[in-house]
Amino acid sequence: MSVLAQASTTSLSRYNTAQGSAGDPQYGSTSRDFCNSFWGPGDDGVNILFSRMRGATKTTDELRQFWNERALIEEQYATRMAALAKSALGGEEIGELRNSLDTLRLETEKQSASHSSLAASIRSNLESQTSMMHAKQVNHRRNVQAAVEKKFKAKQTHESYVAKAKEKYDGDCKRIQTLSAQCASLQGKDLERAQLKLRRAQQTVQANEMDFSNFTQALLDMTPGWEADWKDFCDACQDLEEDRLEFMKDTLWAYANDISTVCVNDDSSCERIRQVLDNLEAERDVENFVVKYGTGNLISDPATFVPYDVHDGALPSEQVPITRPAQFNRISRRVVTHYTQYHGEGSQHLEDGSRHHGDGTHHHHENGHQSSPPESPGAQIWAQEPQPIRQPPVASQPHPQQLIYQARRSSHHNGPLGAPPNMDPPPAPSQTPLQRQHVPPPVSILTATAKPNRVSGPLPIPMSHNQPLEEQPPMPTPPPQTEPQETGAVLFYVKALYDYTASIEEEFDFQAGDVIAVTSTPDDGWWSGELLDEARREEGRHIFPSNFVCLF
Repeated sequence: MSVLAQASTTSLSRYNTAQGSAGDPQYGSTSRDFCNSFWGPGDDGVNILFSRMRGATKTTDELRQFWNERALIEEQYATRMAALAKSALGGEEIGELRNSLDTLRLETEKQSASHSSLAASIRSNLESQTSMMHAKQVNHRRNVQAAVEKKFKAKQTHESYVAKAKEKYDGDCKRIQTLSAQCASLQGKDLERAQLKLRRAQQTVQANEMDFSNFTQALLDMTPGWEADWKDFCDACQDLEEDRLEFMKDTLWAYANDISTVCVNDDSSCERIRQVLDNLEAERDVENFVVKYGTGNLISDPATFVPYDVHDGALPSEQVPITRPAQFNRISRRVVTHYTQYHGEGSQHLEDGSRHHGDGTHHHHENGHQSSPPESPGAQIWAQEPQPIRQPPVASQPHPQQLIYQARRSSHHNGPLGAPPNMDPPPAPSQTPLQRQHVPPPVSILTATAKPNRVSGPLPIPMSHNQPLEEQPPMPTPPPQTEPQETGAVLFYVKALYDYTASIEEEFDFQAGDVIAVTSTPDDGWWSGELLDEARREEGRHIFPSNFVCLF
């Protein structure tokens, strides 16, 4: 795998001249060993290698500090998770909810242990090994690099002596040459003075020549020893660098494996929590609570007053408690709301009602039916007793609350609670050009058995307990609109009282409890709208009978 060249921001950036030089600094050599790559004119090769080794030691120390902080984070996290796992949670619960909360605490404790083990592994396997590598680098710098740096300074000192002696010697030679040329053109006393200066210069150049020769010989004598020491130092640095780079790779790889293991353990804990939650059913837990702790369905009538007969003188006999069974019909106003998105990344609900987890497994419930919560908030609502919305009262009509009360009493004695009251059907609608226009659905929706279009007619009669009602229920009265609404805007919401199956393409099916957003309320009773559940919407289907719904 190729590595992209990046601009250097290290201490070596000022030495990065190899790429910019016109020639090949290796002069055609294929060797890239340190002992053959850090020579050249000047002292740049030595300074680069010294800087590299100092930077390598600093990096190792920084990594050691990183491991220390990382282990500290895991230790603190594990401690807080352990304390959280021991905190009170669901002690007053029973059934599957109690089991789910106990599993949550147990898996939290396991996660705490897993992260605590990760912290110990970081300290024992990563931080300690990195500290040993750092100690090895420090020892190399103190015992090997320090000695080479000392010899390098001595070499630089001799080179400076040679440079200064050469400068003096060259200056004296130029001066003698100048004075000799002057003596050839002067006469008399000027010639004598020039000759005197020439003799002094010749004496000085002899001393400087001696110094220049001695310094050059001293530098020449120490050069073989320096070259041998520098070659050994380069080999030692290359060995140490190769060890350090392999160590870094192995250490970071081990760290990635440890983190991955903890992530897998955490995911397994979450999966075990999900598996327990698959057994949690609200209805079943409520039923189990009633079975285990219910006190019965007998309602005791209050004691009646029996006066004491002063003439008879006998005490009143003990009354036998009078009871009656509770035969109420539940009126639920509960709206099912999603507190978590089951169809997100971690869990999805399929069309058959099963739940799909992130690991690719499908979970069904053991009691024979599948868990199928609504696909979007408000899409499905628990069945509750419908209360038909009546027309505003007039002077000759009783109060609406009285009507509702009478309707409930009538249904209690003459039929099941919740059945629509007997009302006169609405008048037959009239066909208008702007109403009941057939909007053909997309080709993908049309089938070979499509039903024929129907001209607007009377509203259908709902079915109650698989039997048609004797009379048509009324249409709900739309709430008054204070401001004009845009075409296609939602006017209000209604809830379905009965199931309905479409008879033409522009109608849509719905079930009792579905919430519908109303966009138009024609006088013929066939209103326009769409299901709040987007997954069940079909393009081109927007008509529904208004006598099958009530205001929501």
